Amino acid sequence: MSRSPKKWTGRFLVDTGATDTFVPASALRKLGIRAVETRAYELADGWWQELPIGFGVVEILGKRAGGTLVFASEKEAPLLGVTVLESAGFAVDPCAQRLIPRRPLRKRR
Repeated sequence: MSRSPKKWTGRFLVDTGATDTFVPASALRKLGIRAVETRAYELADGWWQELPIGFGVVEILGKRAGGTLVFASEKEAPLLGVTVLESAGFAVDPCAQRLIPRRPLRKRR
C-alpha cells in the first residue's frame, strides 16, 4: 500500500458505492501514512462519522494506484473504493464476483 518498503496485505471488500478506500487505522499508521484532515462519511448503517484521511499508493493484483485512504475502525472490514479500483484499471464483474481488467478510457477531442 505504499511506495516505501513497508507493506500491509489484506483482503478488501469492493464497494463501487464508496469513493474512498477504508483501511484499519493501525495498518495505515504502521505504513507511516499520516492523517492530513478529516472528512464526513455516511456509513453502511446510515450514521455519519468524521474520520481521518491520508493519501497513499494501493496495489491491486499487481497494479498500483494512488488514492484517499480512510483511517477506519479496527472492527470494520477493509473496503476498496471505486476511485482506487478504477485508477488501477479494474472494474467489477458482479455476476462472477471478481475484478476484471477495464479497458482504458479514450480521450475525447
